[in-house]
Amino acid sequence: MPMKIVRALDKIIEVLTRVALFCSGLLLLAMAINVTYGVLTRYVFNAPSVYAIELTKILMIPALVIAVSYVQRNDRHLKVDFLATKLPNKVQTALFEIVVPITALFVTYVMVWKGWDAASYSFSINETSYSSWREPLWPVKFTIPIGYGLLFLVLVAQLCKGVARLFVGESKTSDGSEITTADGQV
Repeated sequence: MPMKIVRALDKIIEVLTRVALFCSGLLLLAMAINVTYGVLTRYVFNAPSVYAIELTKILMIPALVIAVSYVQRNDRHLKVDFLATKLPNKVQTALFEIVVPITALFVTYVMVWKGWDAASYSFSINETSYSSWREPLWPVKFTIPIGYGLLFLVLVAQLCKGVARLFVGESKTSDGSEITTADGQV
């Protein structure tokens, strides 16, 4: 029964990280369109947009923060592991799937906690930017605890899988791919 719960939670996390990646992609597309618009207005029509750069800055933070959970969940981030690959598989599992997630959980927890405080305060005072546009900053600030909150869930799931791999048995090959049983379970 507990494994069914873990698998169900893992599926939910998978869906959430895919949705976050899709939203991040939409934000990046909006940034690209916005930059193209800014370039066109500046160089073709000789009428630079005062909002193009500001909007790009506003869209960049959420695009990066909400995509990081997908990157972590699918192990698509950069790793400097030239020393770790020389270690035995159990030590690599302990290092990459237990020690690293525990360390990252502390950092992520602080980011969620302090990010929520900053976003709540920004909302309560209706904080705006110093630009001529005077856009509200709290929506952007709320993406930080949301994005890192999702990363926190991913790290907890990764830690649980790492503990299972370490104590139940290896379920990854040396190249990092999953080993599945005949019934499709990891």
